[in-house]
Amino acid sequence: MDIREDISGLMDLCIGCGICETVCPSFSKGGCDPMAVMKRMTDDADGCIGCGCCTDACPYTEPGKVMKYLNHLNKGLGITQCYRDTGLNLPISSDAGEPVPDYSDDGVFLNPGCVVLAKVPYLEYAGVSALNAVGMDAKRADVGCCTHPVTFMGLTDGERDSMKRKDFQSLGGGRMVTLCPGCSDEYASSGADAVHILDVLYDNIDSIRGLPGVDIRVCIQPGCGLKEKAGMFRAVVEACGAEIVEAPMGCCGKAIPRISEELMSDRQKDMRGADAVVVGCPLCQDRYDSVEGGIPSLHISELVMMASGDTATMPHHRIHIRK
Repeated sequence: MDIREDISGLMDLCIGCGICETVCPSFSKGGCDPMAVMKRMTDDADGCIGCGCCTDACPYTEPGKVMKYLNHLNKGLGITQCYRDTGLNLPISSDAGEPVPDYSDDGVFLNPGCVVLAKVPYLEYAGVSALNAVGMDAKRADVGCCTHPVTFMGLTDGERDSMKRKDFQSLGGGRMVTLCPGCSDEYASSGADAVHILDVLYDNIDSIRGLPGVDIRVCIQPGCGLKEKAGMFRAVVEACGAEIVEAPMGCCGKAIPRISEELMSDRQKDMRGADAVVVGCPLCQDRYDSVEGGIPSLHISELVMMASGDTATMPHHRIHIRK
């Protein structure tokens, strides 16, 4: 297999310590073996769920980046026609009736992201509502895909950075707030002032404490991209008035056959007794909200929105909170 030079260099840096295997959710279910991939057994990358846990744990190289690239290569993935036509990696949802966000001509830029617009469009309203609840206005960031998906992994870092810079420079400055941790990480890595909405909510936690609040019991699952900010996530949830039901935090499974179902089954069993699960990732929101008989899910922006007395997005969930 002809592997791009920069990726091959990352593979050469692997010392074979195996720490990536100990943290990989897929490996624990008999899926991909990140260390084997780094030792050039490239077919093992096909079970990668793209959580990035291996890269977070590895002190020497970036196995997560290697596996995303090999997934792109092994599966023959490439930039989608949708992106070429619209600048978004996924087609916008055709569902009608979602609440309309109350954007302003001032404030921070809110970037909904491809997953929100395609799968959970009501979260765009929730993001604006949550920012309004802590006294902030929001303008819409009309930008394209952040280039985080595997479909862009055939491009070099420099090519992807150029695409991202063009996007955030088109905004003319100002902070970009995202609903997806993948988007905020990608834009920030290219020099943008981009943060996940959790950062903004945490910075305004005193305002959240002053809201009417919620009376529900929840588990927290920040998601793979926010696991390092689990303490901040907990603090915001508690500031909303929710009671936290303790459960192990883990990956929602994303969309790898069998492995995905097993990981989600683990999450559902661990969270029994909660009225809802609070997530920080729109893909997690869509995954949890698609489990037949599963626990209802709320994006962190929706929890703050609810704490302010706004429940406009609730009818648009597949699984409804019964409390």
